[in-house]
Amino acid sequence: MYRIGIDVGGTFTDFLVTDQSGESRIFKSPTTPRDPTEGVFEGLKSAAESYNLDFAQFLGQVETIVHGTTITTNATLTGKGAKTGFITTQGFRDILNMRRGLREHQYDSKSAPPPPLVPRHLIAAVHERIDCDGNVIAPLNEEDVRSAARQFKAENVEAVAISFLWSFINPAHERRAAEIVREEMGDVYLSLSCEVLPQIRLYERHSTTVLNAYSGPPLARYLGSLEAALNKAGFKGVLLIMQSNGGVMSPQMTSRFAVNTLLSGPAAGPIAGIHYGRNHGVDNIISCDLGGTSFDVSLVRNGVPVVSSEGSVGGYRVAVPMLDIHTVGAGGGSIAWVDDGGLLRVGPQSAGADPGPACYGKGGENPTTTDADLILGYLDPNYFHGGKLTLDVAAAERAIKTKVADPLGIDVVAAADGIYRITNALMGAAIGVVSVQRGLDPREFALVVAGGAGPIHASPIAEELGIETILVPRESSVFCAAGMLLSDLKHDYVRTYPVEVSKIDHDRARSLCTEVSHEAMTTLRSEGIPDERITLAFAADLRYLGQFNEVGVQAFDGGHVDAKAVQQMIQAFHQRHDSLFGYSMPEAPIELINIRLTARGTTEKPRFKEMKGGGSDARHARKGSRRAYFGKGFLEVDVYDGLKMEPGNMITGPAIVEQPTTTIIITAGYDLVCDRYGNYVLHAKGRPHHEPALELASKETIR
Repeated sequence: MYRIGIDVGGTFTDFLVTDQSGESRIFKSPTTPRDPTEGVFEGLKSAAESYNLDFAQFLGQVETIVHGTTITTNATLTGKGAKTGFITTQGFRDILNMRRGLREHQYDSKSAPPPPLVPRHLIAAVHERIDCDGNVIAPLNEEDVRSAARQFKAENVEAVAISFLWSFINPAHERRAAEIVREEMGDVYLSLSCEVLPQIRLYERHSTTVLNAYSGPPLARYLGSLEAALNKAGFKGVLLIMQSNGGVMSPQMTSRFAVNTLLSGPAAGPIAGIHYGRNHGVDNIISCDLGGTSFDVSLVRNGVPVVSSEGSVGGYRVAVPMLDIHTVGAGGGSIAWVDDGGLLRVGPQSAGADPGPACYGKGGENPTTTDADLILGYLDPNYFHGGKLTLDVAAAERAIKTKVADPLGIDVVAAADGIYRITNALMGAAIGVVSVQRGLDPREFALVVAGGAGPIHASPIAEELGIETILVPRESSVFCAAGMLLSDLKHDYVRTYPVEVSKIDHDRARSLCTEVSHEAMTTLRSEGIPDERITLAFAADLRYLGQFNEVGVQAFDGGHVDAKAVQQMIQAFHQRHDSLFGYSMPEAPIELINIRLTARGTTEKPRFKEMKGGGSDARHARKGSRRAYFGKGFLEVDVYDGLKMEPGNMITGPAIVEQPTTTIIITAGYDLVCDRYGNYVLHAKGRPHHEPALELASKETIR
């Protein structure tokens, strides 16, 4: 039986296939933006051929597919989501498009908000009012709702979002409005704030609910098409979809809560990073994934990835919990260009999958990071993708010369080196955002580097930042696909209960915990998870009275609420506040805002096969030498076949290690050793090589 992780990226769709013995195989196919299903099936067919199986036979033996999708992200960023209508409380019609009234980039006088997802004429304000205690002040005017629904139907609206002023306290009006819309519009896509995000803060709730409606129909159509095609082809296993919070969920739940997939692919990166770090006893890591279009970086401290509920996508606020991933437009396909001031820039524009970098020979004329890597000797033009694609060196030189070297008055090699260095600087700055800007020293973290091109750039970046340890997974080029197979089903719930902590009604808080527990258990059971594999973790959002932003802490273990549990929560809050901001105020009153629950359903994880040790000598893996640019000029350096390397094999930099889909550049400041799983560990020279997972116990679960 096989398990497959699929990550649809901007340039390539990545596949990691594992079997019961722990063997894993990597596959890639070009992403097909017009219909991503085509790229998915091309990769699956390649996998079937690799195992010498008929396509239907292969799919019949696949028990799990975990899929990361960019459908919702692309719909939001390109403005190609569903035509959406919005119903809200009378008097608050413009809250959604007024946003917070703050300029996104406060020092840019020309900065404008993104186009509204819902035009004003499709925003309907209806008479209804519930107060902050959940009491009905004015009943829902059902005729207002019917009138709005009829207008939406006449305008061919595909999705309707409903978010009332106090619906997170009492959702009765919101649910009745949904029933009326369904009566008038039939099978329209509905997004209710009491289901998507039942918490305080009106704009964030409006925005998240509308984003869910806007991106829901495209995602539902895609998943429906994908499921139908898989079933027709012989797939009888379980399909799961990656979420932004680092967990997975069923296609049915995904279609209802599309907003939870806005960072579907990149969210698997930190989960994979945790796994590879723990194999080396490392809980503090910075996870980096360099794809064709972007560079995604996230920080994991003490084995826990940073989660935020204050994110945005394309300038639209999203308040559901998401892994905190910082993305910059620097990837293998990022285009190098000279600005009006004569300065060399790289990105954020990308050559994408079509036509791709100039060296792909598909008609691309713009120089990219990949073209620069080729000119500098880091890539073998005859071994790209294991020899499936021959790179056109002349086309790369021509593109760099025409668009960069000649405008700057320098030669092609200097221009390529400039592109490489600027790309590294962009990536180093991104790492600084998740570490230095949070008061953390990157030197105290290991760098887990992935993506087909990530290990080409890792060594000089780590050297500049003073990071001593770099982990490069054997599955580096399909890093997020690997993370998807290591993820559990995960759902987040929230209930708002604004009250001063000293005045908490234990019965009410306990009732809210029971309510969300029941909802979580029902959902996970519907996804086939037995009770013994379900874990519930409660938390609370707290702040000092008068503050605007909250701090999340673990609280109410098992949904138990009493004086002792409240006191433990208070102590945890003071400690967390001090850790984040450098101070706490033990005598100040504290306010509870939200009670949260993270429900996890543990899934079966793939077992990665351990390899037999081969000693420190790596000469058997040497495949030749190549001129490559190190320091300030070209050197003739040894090139090793990564697939022939064995645990314990050591290589001294400068050198190059190649796999069909990954190339590792080892600069003079680092040595490389292969661990017991075939992964690569780069250590700063002079550091002892005792850390790789040659002696450490195998760790196969992500907690």
